[in-house]
Amino acid sequence: MATTSKVEQIVDWVDERTGVKAAMDEALNEPIRGGARWAYVFGSALLFLFALQVVTGIAMSLYYVPTADHAHASVAYIQKAVPGGALLRGIHHYASSAMIIVAILHLAQTFLYGAYKQKRELVWVIGVVMLLIILGFGFTGYLLTWDQAAYFGTKVGTSIAGEIPVVGSIQQKIMLGGTDLTTVTLSRFFTTHVFLLPLTLALLAGLHVLLFRKAGPAGPYHTRDDKKIDRFFPRQVFMDSVAMLVVFITLVYLALKMPAELGPVADPSSDYLARPPWYFMPLFQLLKYFPGSLVIIPTAILPMIIFGALFLLPFLDRKAERNPFKRPIASLTLILVLAGAGGLIYLAKYQDRNNPEFAEKLKKQEEEMHLFFKEPFKPQVIGAGVTAAGAPASAATGAAPAAYIESCGDCHGSNGQGDPDLGPPLLGMQSKPRRSKEDLLKILDDARAYDLKKPMPASFPDLSAEDKQAIVEWMLKLK
Repeated sequence: MATTSKVEQIVDWVDERTGVKAAMDEALNEPIRGGARWAYVFGSALLFLFALQVVTGIAMSLYYVPTADHAHASVAYIQKAVPGGALLRGIHHYASSAMIIVAILHLAQTFLYGAYKQKRELVWVIGVVMLLIILGFGFTGYLLTWDQAAYFGTKVGTSIAGEIPVVGSIQQKIMLGGTDLTTVTLSRFFTTHVFLLPLTLALLAGLHVLLFRKAGPAGPYHTRDDKKIDRFFPRQVFMDSVAMLVVFITLVYLALKMPAELGPVADPSSDYLARPPWYFMPLFQLLKYFPGSLVIIPTAILPMIIFGALFLLPFLDRKAERNPFKRPIASLTLILVLAGAGGLIYLAKYQDRNNPEFAEKLKKQEEEMHLFFKEPFKPQVIGAGVTAAGAPASAATGAAPAAYIESCGDCHGSNGQGDPDLGPPLLGMQSKPRRSKEDLLKILDDARAYDLKKPMPASFPDLSAEDKQAIVEWMLKLK
């Protein structure tokens, strides 16, 4: 009794200074028109998924290194070496897709129930903005693994963004931090993914709940159920809790049964066949039907029409009727949009499976991914020579020619990584300063003509023309 009394005293002390009891009482006793329903669990499930993403994201950020040369190795370390890391990353991976699915279901249910009416316009508009932010999570988070699929998928995505007239090239440079995917790009995506988007979504979620509480629940679209009133606690709390538990168990099952994929480190010089994640697959498929200048239709015009219509919906549809069966045009439009998106995803997958040009390549890439995934974690050797994408130079370009190893390797490193005391790195030779193939061949013939001083030899008389050609071609692939 004394302990209980002490706890009550502490609670009362906190309540006097915060008003927490009144806030809890107001939240738990919120009236629900038409009674508690399973159809109302989507909002709570979405908040739960967001909180889960924050927790798992913070845990992984303790190990993650957002640089091109270490990002992939740090993700591999989380996946293969950290106790519980594979489960943690798996939950985060599948929860990202779950957030998009639940957000779409929540928006669809609100649309069908006509719950954007009756002074709930701002609640709806903020919900649409939150959907865009959730899609932004998927886009920015995809690159962070820095494997082949992430690198080339993001490269395609930023290229598509660059196709938009007027603002395309500017927004592409802002996203990339230049003209190509580098550490700067990764840093920008990481900052956006773990700071800007979560903070914005948290603020909007709070405002969304506040406006929802102000307007009150819309209730069922059947007017005959309007008189039934339930309190949020205990029935709706129970339903929401069950929904969260089901979501969590499903995520854990998927993370254990089908661990989040991770392929080989990004190799910019490869001919990897990129495919976007499923939630951007409809746009990817549409691009096939709008070549050349028509690309503006799926990249800009169509998204503007869809999201513009969503934003303006509560201001255009002012009728009091909410029953979806009495709003056939609205209900049919929703069905067609969702079915169309699903059909485009299926069509994209079907064409990849049945196109002889792509099927074999995609199958080989998947086999390489599984092979890498099954390999034990190998610690990254600092100073072993890495490309701008983080791949070992020899892996990105093939083994260095024997003539290079014999004549150049002692000073410039076996992979072109350089030596601080002997020779500079050869990575990115075309850009620092820009050297053409002819320039490099002439350097091997007469280094002094290019003002290159010792220990660089003046020339390499022992190298044949074929050897010099092989060395230069290899060097030009070092990015």
